[in-house]
Amino acid sequence: MDKEVEEVLLLGKDSIIQLALKKIERAGLPTEEGVSIENFTQIKVLTDGKEVWVSFSNPIKYLPQKTVFYFDVGIGLLEGIISKNRVSNPEDYDEKTISFYKETKETEINIQFVFEAINKSGEIGSIDIANFEDNMIIREYENYYDISIVSESQESSYKIEKTSGKIYDSDHAHLVPPPNMGNEDKYELKEINWD
Repeated sequence: MDKEVEEVLLLGKDSIIQLALKKIERAGLPTEEGVSIENFTQIKVLTDGKEVWVSFSNPIKYLPQKTVFYFDVGIGLLEGIISKNRVSNPEDYDEKTISFYKETKETEINIQFVFEAINKSGEIGSIDIANFEDNMIIREYENYYDISIVSESQESSYKIEKTSGKIYDSDHAHLVPPPNMGNEDKYELKEINWD
């Protein structure tokens, strides 16, 4: 592990997260009320021994009609790299100013409805909202929610009727793992365990 990486890690998780948030603000990414840890449901500090990455993410991405948000952002603290994920509804919708996602009471209720519909259906399998780590996009339309879920091994899409919670237009595909290139230990980012 590089000496510079070790020095950054000595600051501790909370200080590293605050450094990353300041880099986001200094980069001039548009924020209505500034960006904070409240914009994200998962925050991880990772390293490959040469760089310290802070990953801010929202595995569950909820989009009302005609919206676009940054849901995930990664910051390389030493090199100053910022990688962001923009998601819109509809998929080709565009805005000049894109804000960071912030869950509201209404979106929380709608997300809960979607998870309850999935868990009641028996068709999809149950999902634990508290421990969800895959990537789910919920796009709201007038009469239904359009759902897309990507996990390590499967991609699923379906619609959920807003009033009944009925699932329809269900489609699932198993994903092929990436080929083993013989260098699986090189440059692998590992989450820092602060315990």
